[in-house]
Amino acid sequence: MTSQLTSQAVLTVQAPAKINLGLEVLRRRADGFHDLNTIFAPLTLFDTITLSLRSDTGFTLQISGNDTLSGGDDNLCVKAARLLGQTISQPTGTPLPGIDIHLTKRIPTGGGLGGGSADAAAVLVGAAQLWGNPVSPETLHQVGLMLGSDVPFFLEGGVAHAAGRGEILTSHPITLPWSLLLVNPGIHVATPWAFKALNRATERPATNLVELLLSGMDNPASLRGQMVNDFEEAVMLEYPAIKQIKQRMYDAGAMFALMSGSGSTLFGLFATVQDAKVASAQFPECWNAVARFHEGGVVVER
Repeated sequence: MTSQLTSQAVLTVQAPAKINLGLEVLRRRADGFHDLNTIFAPLTLFDTITLSLRSDTGFTLQISGNDTLSGGDDNLCVKAARLLGQTISQPTGTPLPGIDIHLTKRIPTGGGLGGGSADAAAVLVGAAQLWGNPVSPETLHQVGLMLGSDVPFFLEGGVAHAAGRGEILTSHPITLPWSLLLVNPGIHVATPWAFKALNRATERPATNLVELLLSGMDNPASLRGQMVNDFEEAVMLEYPAIKQIKQRMYDAGAMFALMSGSGSTLFGLFATVQDAKVASAQFPECWNAVARFHEGGVVVER
C-alpha cells in the first residue's frame, strides 16, 4: 500500500486488559520458549494512548498513572512505533514523521493482564492510521509478534484460543455474560521467574479449554478444579498472599476465580456488576476493579 499521511494529526486508542480463562504450559521447546494452551478474553479495563505526529522523525513517551514505568526507548510503546516506522519506510528509505505518545495507565503492570502488550498493539494500530494505513493486517501481526507473543491477540480481540507461544490464535464467537472483580495485591511476578519456578520438565496433555468453557456457561462454579492456571501452584507457594486472595474471592461470592497469566492479578466471575462491586469492598488493601468482557481488541476513538 502507498503511504499517505492522514489529515488527522492526533489519535486516541483504548488498549484493553485481558485475562486467561485457563492457562496450561504444555512443554518446554527446543528454542527455550514454551507451548501454551489458553483462552484470552479482553476486558472493559483500558489504558488510553494518545498519539500525535511530530515535525521531525523522533519518538517521545509520557506516562500518567504509573511512576515506575520507563518512558525511554526500552518501553514497548516506543519500540512498537519505531519498529513499525522502520518496516513501512524500509522499501523507500524515506523515514516517516515521528510520534509523540502519551500513555495513561490503568492496567496494573506485571499483573498478568497483558497491559504492556495491549499498549504496544494500540500504538501499532494508531501509528498505522496516522501514517495513512500503509500496512497490511498480516504485516501488523508480524510486527506485533516481534514485540511480544500476545501482541497479535490485542490487534483482533474477542475470545480466542491461543496455542504455541500464544501467537497461534483461533477466534471463537462466544459471548461471556459475567461481570468480573479483578484484585491485584501489588506483587510483581516476573514471567521468566514463573516459567523457571514451574519447571515444566515433561510434557503435559492439553485440555479442550473451549469445550470446557462452553460447558460452564450456565454454571461457572463447575469450572472450579477443572479450568486451571499451571502457574498458580508455584506462584502461590512463593507468595501466599495471592492464594489467600483467591480464597477470599470465593468467600466474597465469586462463582469461579483464577489467577491470570503468571500473576499476580486474580479475577472472580460474578453474575452481576453489583455483585462484583459488593465483593470489591472486601479488598480495601488491594488495587481492585470491576469490569465486564470486551468484545473487540484495541479501540480507535473516532
